[in-house]
Amino acid sequence: MVVATRDNKGKPRILLVHHTAMWYRKPFFKDLSQAYPVQFLFTNVKGYNQIYDTQLSQKIPGMDGVNYQVVPRKWGLAWGAIKRVMGDYDVFLGGSWDTPSDLIETILYFVLVKLKKKPFILWREDWDWKVNSAKRRLVKLFAGFFGRQADAVLVPGSKHQQFFSKLGVSPEKIFTMPNVSNITLKDEDYLHRDRIIRENDLEGKKIVLFVGRLIDLKGVQYLLPAFAMLKKRMDNVVLFILGEGECRDELESISHNLELGKDVHFTGNIHNDLLGAYYLLCNVFVLPSVTTYYADACPLVVNEAMYFAKPVVTSDAVGNTFMIKEGINGFVVEERNTEALCGALHRILSDDALEEKMGKASKEIIKEGFTYQNMMEGFNQALEYVYRNEKEK
Repeated sequence: MVVATRDNKGKPRILLVHHTAMWYRKPFFKDLSQAYPVQFLFTNVKGYNQIYDTQLSQKIPGMDGVNYQVVPRKWGLAWGAIKRVMGDYDVFLGGSWDTPSDLIETILYFVLVKLKKKPFILWREDWDWKVNSAKRRLVKLFAGFFGRQADAVLVPGSKHQQFFSKLGVSPEKIFTMPNVSNITLKDEDYLHRDRIIRENDLEGKKIVLFVGRLIDLKGVQYLLPAFAMLKKRMDNVVLFILGEGECRDELESISHNLELGKDVHFTGNIHNDLLGAYYLLCNVFVLPSVTTYYADACPLVVNEAMYFAKPVVTSDAVGNTFMIKEGINGFVVEERNTEALCGALHRILSDDALEEKMGKASKEIIKEGFTYQNMMEGFNQALEYVYRNEKEK
């Protein structure tokens, strides 16, 4: 029987290895550090700064009072984190295979944790997107191995649970720890919204909103033709596209060729202080992601739109479609299907009562299951399961 040591208050000491402290994770990390003695090791802050245009460094704003360390990479690996895994703790939480370096590190973490006879909790967002490639088969191989060998697995939702279950991971050791956004409604959001309406002459318009990076994965190349179809059915609709990315020039060219003109607004990146105003502004939020060599794991823009009480339309290539109750707070359509996308948007925008009803349902879904308290509950359940199993060994 393996008995894990604990601190002098009887709480397990947790070593959590993660890529970085994204803005939406910080409240959870702070809650976790208040509930348990936790050391956080962030191993790819530089890489995520480049992807998400963040500016985190050795000192991370908003993490006051949290025991964390930003671990630099040398020759592609976070050697400091690997060394720390050989030290003293009671439970390890982490795991990744997003890149070859991540996989090598996870293998080393796993071996060292098991040699120390400590519990290994895997935290992943993989789901079974429709790609049959050598790389995808390799990912499933690693996910199945680590999932089956881990003492518990934390995932954000039902799609991810099903993925690991199909790979032979016992369902009883898979726990839901939902992704949560820390966006909040502020008084100035209303002021900014009203200003945007005045400056863009939007009074009486129905607003469709997309928020995300302008890359192939996000499927805006299918949203634009769907919006062109929608324009033929409704003459008072406007599309706002918030974000920047490598595909912006191509997407603006598609919009021009479709003669969408001023009815499509490419805003580029906006300051986070303005994001709430755009969510308030819109009548429906849309995320038409597509499967490339990977899929949209669990995009938080869905949470954010729902928090602002908006109907949501996504494709089935989005990882958190489990948040959308069909016909209740939105619709899920087949990816790359512009007609279905247009139909779903039209169904909502042509029925004011349905739009309002769906928005209220979205807000309730967030309140009931997608809060930082829900995250803590998921983590606690996994930890309790691990220690219950240890006692039975």
